[in-house]
Amino acid sequence: MALSKEQIYEQIKDEVANRFAISADKIEPNADFVEKIGADSIDVVELVVELEDEFDMEVPDEELDDLTTLNQVTDYVYAHQGK
Repeated sequence: MALSKEQIYEQIKDEVANRFAISADKIEPNADFVEKIGADSIDVVELVVELEDEFDMEVPDEELDDLTTLNQVTDYVYAHQGK
């Protein structure tokens, strides 16, 4: 069963909060992971790998550069979940 976009958003937001040790309510939907949250490129790759497992999907390496905010990742997962 596919998850709603809001369910995906909340799961990803919680994962980002846990991974980067910040309060979930401080994560803005369009905040850049690197510039606003303090992630580096390895952090982003690790986050994506975890989300691939959690949502049973695969993100091609060439698409990683387009996933820089919570909203972008949510939209991507919503469109590709279970694929």
